[in-house]
Parts: sequence; C-alpha cells; structure tokens
Amino acid sequence: MSRTRFLVYCALAFLMAVPVAQASLVWRPGEGWSDESGGDISASSSRDELETAHKLEAQGQRDDALKAYRSLLRRWPLSFFAPEAQFRMGKILEDEGDFNSAFQAFQKMVQKYPSSNYFEQAMGEQYRIANLYLAGEPQRIWKIPVGPSMVKTVEMYERIIKNAPYGTYAADCQFKIGLAHEQQRKYTDAIDAYQKALDNYPGSPVASNAQYQIGYAWMRASSNGDYDQGAAKKAIDAFQDFLVRYPSSDKAAQAQENIQHLGQKQTQGAYNIARFYETQHDPRAAYIYYNEVVREDPNSQQAQQAKKRIQELRPLVQAMPGGLAADGTPAVQTQTVANGPLAPTPAPPASGDSSTTTTNSPTHSEPPAPAPPDTTPLPQ
Repeated sequence: MSRTRFLVYCALAFLMAVPVAQASLVWRPGEGWSDESGGDISASSSRDELETAHKLEAQGQRDDALKAYRSLLRRWPLSFFAPEAQFRMGKILEDEGDFNSAFQAFQKMVQKYPSSNYFEQAMGEQYRIANLYLAGEPQRIWKIPVGPSMVKTVEMYERIIKNAPYGTYAADCQFKIGLAHEQQRKYTDAIDAYQKALDNYPGSPVASNAQYQIGYAWMRASSNGDYDQGAAKKAIDAFQDFLVRYPSSDKAAQAQENIQHLGQKQTQGAYNIARFYETQHDPRAAYIYYNEVVREDPNSQQAQQAKKRIQELRPLVQAMPGGLAADGTPAVQTQTVANGPLAPTPAPPASGDSSTTTTNSPTHSEPPAPAPPDTTPLPQ
C-alpha cells in the first residue's frame, strides 16, 4: 500500500469516528466557529468583548465602545451576548442624537433577536424616537438638520406596528399616524388612520380619542379650500357618534360646541349659495337653497331672512316652467335638447355634496358657482 493511499484511509477512518453532532459546527470567514445547534463555543471570547465595550462606554469613549460592540456582532452574531451588544449600539447612537441610526439599530435587534429579553426595551426606544419626530425632531442628512419630516414619522410608527401588531405600543402608534397626517394637512389619510385605530383596537384607551379626532379632522378639512362643504356634515356625524359612544368623556362638552359651530357654518354656507344664485338671476336655485337654510336651522338669523326671501321669490318661481309642486317646492323642470329628447335639469349639489365648495366667511357673498339648479323637492 502506497503512503498516499494509507493517509487517505486514515483520514476517512478519522471522519467516520467523529460524532454526528459535530456537523453543527460551522466555520465562517471573519466570524470563526459557530454552533448551528444553538450553542455558543465562543462564549468566553464574546463575553470579554462585551465587558470591554461596557468599560469603554462607562468611560465615555462612545466611539470605541461602538467599535467593540460591532466587533462582537461581526465575530459572534449567534452569541448569547449579541442581543445586548445590538441594543447598546442603539442606546449610544440615541444618546448622541443620531435618532434615525438609533432607530435602525433597535430595528436590527428586534428582527434578529425577537426572543431576546431586550425585545420590549428596543420597541420602547423606537416608540420614544418616533414620538420625538412627531414633536418636530428634524430629519438629518450627514448630521445636518433639514427640518421635521412627518413622512419619516409615519414610517417609524408603521414599522413599530409591523414588529408587534398587537404589542404594547401598537394602538398608540396607529393613532399617532393620524396625528402625523394631520400635521401634513392630509385629512383623508388622517381619518383613515383614526378609523383603523378604532377598528383594530376598539378596547384600547386611544379608541375614544380616535373617534373624536375623526370629527376634528373633518372639521379642519371643512375650513380648507381643498375640501368640499360635505366635510362639515361628516364632522357633525363623527362628533355625534362620539357623544353616543363616549357620553362621559371629558371631550363631550367640546364635541357639543363643535357640532353647534359646524351647524351654523353649514347654514351660512347654504345662505351664501342662495344669495349667489340671486346675483345670477336664478330664482329657482335661490329658492331651493333658502329652503335649505330654514330646514337646517329654523331658529337662526339666516333662517329668518331666508323665509322673507322665500315669500318674495315664490311668485317668480311659480311663473317659471313647471312652477311649484303641491308642497311648495319647485316642480320638475325639463329642458329641450336640440335634436333630442327632453332631459331633466341637473340637480344642484346639496349642502353635503362633494361637488360644492363654499366660503367659510359669513360676510362673503360670492361663493364659487355650484352646479345648475335642481328639481329635487325640499321642504319649505
């Protein structure tokens, strides 16, 4: 037998004698040996590295401590001490004011070591950082502040929810997503976020706040020129739902006040539209909207004025094609289309219709022109 063949046989015999359990030991360049079965053959070395990092951090040498923690994670990512090293990295970055990097460091802790004792602490730190951004912490590029970012804030809250959809911070995060959208004046997105908080966490303490905030967001939208008059009606509905669900809330009195204010605003809006139609010499449309004023708030000052105008416009509307129906509302009017059949006149938008935009000022008498007048009966 040749020397080479003998050596090969010896090597095979040695490999056959090695216990199967040793197959769990894996060598990775830059990391050394690791035990894939869940053990840690380098515990003493990783412990020493952790203690070194602790000492450096205690001495205020944060940059060197970060290097030590990174070294531990690079060489022994499966070590028992790896989760603590990852968490401490986040804390150092947070203490240095690098909040975005800190958030990402905590995210790695949560993703890589979800069973660690540091999981809940890391989630709490992420929540705290997201709250700082909501409060106006500026986004930074190369450590230079460039202003607050609600987009970044929303992303952080969404990440926390994804990490633990029904965890300690999930309901609050969902509610605060709505607050962040409100700061951007994205009221529809804000309302969607509040509704999701209600749907997903109905028993949470934030549920009542979410219901109130839906009304508040619609109320703010009603004062924004990018939203229609229907926003005021939706705000009233949301506040009424709030009072039904949470009658003992400390916000109940404010909700009642908001409803009263919004009702007056709707009445003034309908009155402004009626006045506008009069300036356009369209008595039928004006008549309809004066009736709307009386129906919405019969005891208001605008309603008293609207009643007088209804009486004055009645003969003019009666004399128009179709006249008035038996209940005193304009009868169905039709118009002839050239070379075609008769078609009903398009209806004007109701006070809650999305096609109407009105002014918020009671003294403004020229709101944007709504659609053509209506055939829809309204009570006198």
